[in-house]
Amino acid sequence: MSVPTLPTADPGTQLLDGLDALVRRHRALRGGGDPGNDALHAELITAEVAQHLAAARTALRRRPRVA
Repeated sequence: MSVPTLPTADPGTQLLDGLDALVRRHRALRGGGDPGNDALHAELITAEVAQHLAAARTALRRRPRVA
């Protein structure tokens, strides 16, 4: 599992760090060739990417806009 980033970190940095960690985990888990496990693994990746994107969107909405 990835190490949580401080909430004050830049949302873009948080997103990229989270996706980097996801890629590392995916590479460590791939293989095996079991279609059931592969489908579950793909669903897990999809859910994690969606969670990272939602967190980035929320963080960006909370940031004050610069004029």
